[in-house]
Amino acid sequence: MTADEGRGKILFTINEDLRELLPHFVTHQLEELCQMEDCLASEDFKGIGRLGHSLKGAAANFCLEPLSRLGTTIQDVSELGMSDALEPLVKKYRIYLDELKKQLS
Repeated sequence: MTADEGRGKILFTINEDLRELLPHFVTHQLEELCQMEDCLASEDFKGIGRLGHSLKGAAANFCLEPLSRLGTTIQDVSELGMSDALEPLVKKYRIYLDELKKQLS
């Protein structure tokens, strides 16, 4: 998260046509986040990459660009097998989902 993200700025622009579907998206992404955390703990980089790819596409479908970009980064870093770099990215995933939940409430 950059210095400006999460500090009084709105992180996500919510497409009103998709708003009613977003709680389901968040629930599903929290499940995938738990899977990603398990994959990280076991250094399953292929699993992390698959989940990052899924995040990238799902977030893009909901026009959630910060999450989509994060998914791309997670996928790319997992292909390099860089667990030290993945840990803060997975933490950012949780922060982003928490922020999205706040915006939806």
